[in-house]
Amino acid sequence: MTQQSTSNPEIVINGRFLMQPVTGVQRVARELTRALDRLVAEDGLPVALRLVCEAGAVVDDLGLQVTSVERAESRWGGHAWEQLVLPGRVRGGHLLCLGNTAPFASLHAGQSVSVMIHDLSYRQFPGAYRLHYRLGHRFMLPSLLRRARTIITVSEREKAMLAALRPEARGRIRVAQNGGWSSSPAGAQAAEPTGVEPEPGYVLFVGSLSRRKNIHGVLETAVRLAREDGLDTLIVGGGSDILSPIAGDIPADVAHLVRFTGPVTELDALGQLYRNAGCLLFPSFYEASPLPPVEAMHFGCPVVVSAIPAMTERCGTAAVYCDPHDVDDMVAAVRRVLADPARLAAKGRLHAAHWTWRDQAAGVLRAVLGGAYENARQNEPAGEASEKGIFFTGKTGSAGALPAQHRWNGEQQDGAVEDQRARAGVGEIEGNTAAIARRVLAFDLPEPGNAGLHAAIDREIAAIAHNLRRGDRTRTD
Repeated sequence: MTQQSTSNPEIVINGRFLMQPVTGVQRVARELTRALDRLVAEDGLPVALRLVCEAGAVVDDLGLQVTSVERAESRWGGHAWEQLVLPGRVRGGHLLCLGNTAPFASLHAGQSVSVMIHDLSYRQFPGAYRLHYRLGHRFMLPSLLRRARTIITVSEREKAMLAALRPEARGRIRVAQNGGWSSSPAGAQAAEPTGVEPEPGYVLFVGSLSRRKNIHGVLETAVRLAREDGLDTLIVGGGSDILSPIAGDIPADVAHLVRFTGPVTELDALGQLYRNAGCLLFPSFYEASPLPPVEAMHFGCPVVVSAIPAMTERCGTAAVYCDPHDVDDMVAAVRRVLADPARLAAKGRLHAAHWTWRDQAAGVLRAVLGGAYENARQNEPAGEASEKGIFFTGKTGSAGALPAQHRWNGEQQDGAVEDQRARAGVGEIEGNTAAIARRVLAFDLPEPGNAGLHAAIDREIAAIAHNLRRGDRTRTD
């Protein structure tokens, strides 16, 4: 297991995403974990990486070179694992959470935590999500904005929205745009046909079947294009237990031209679908830093997207924009692209090359380590960070430019710094976190009204608080 030293700060990656169904957030977390590992390995950065995950997590496909993997076995899983088990495995490192959530115990004990908040779609489009999901995230967000050392988001638009919710957090919010396609080069040999896709030249949609993604508008556009132009449309994606169900019937006369594949998680197969598409239609009402438009551009697939701020930030002049509320405009945009696809395809390839996971990984390290990241790249002794990141120093001492609650000391020092923070916050943990955990966990447990289960949760959190107080971070499960 990787040990932290005075010269090597340790970043502990919250591996909860490895046990979740793969949608956009999980894709980003996987790609970013892989990119962080490669960046540290290839550049020889003096940063230790440790991925903490559940016992059953599959990590072989990440191809990790320098990141140690710690499997935290427990009877808990999912939200409960993150809230009750993970905090005790941080052990003086800096906890990096890539999936919108973080453990309350770590936040309230003063452990150094950075969290990536991908978007606030559940606030902007509440009807697209089930009640339990909305309530859980609405309850967690204030603690993240108030207590996380660094808040990482994926677009300037999201940063502005987060800062509007809590203006005093603005100085701790950093932007690191998502990368693009990384698993296969654009000219790689095509995968074998799956038999699902129609002949090349179809209109493609990739995303969850969600109201936020404007799936009803996509279907209306697909029906129009089928009837009036004889065009095929392929719908790639599915629902989930966090999304509100959608209703949409395809008329019988065009059912053979509008096809649903379900989710496609195998990247070679997904790349093949992009290669063969005539264009990607992606008219979402709300996005932060979407993957499909840039992925499609990578494969030379022209892109039609909605004219919303995050999409223009992501796609620039390499896409054709449409009004997502107007089916006529979406139909016209698709026709315009298909009439002259070559010019937009070439422009898209060039644009897609600008978005890399390595750049996002560098942005995340810069946000977490502050000035120490640049010092590490120059092989200089770590010193005080700029005000743009977490305070980091190789030795205890002056406070530097940042307020005390936003400093992170890179030394383990037998847990002395962490113990001091934990003692200061342990009363708050014991007094409040049990109730908080019940409210967050209840929607994810089969019997939320079970008093015995809640008592067990109380005992687990009390054990975490006790172990943090006495400096035993080895086992809390």
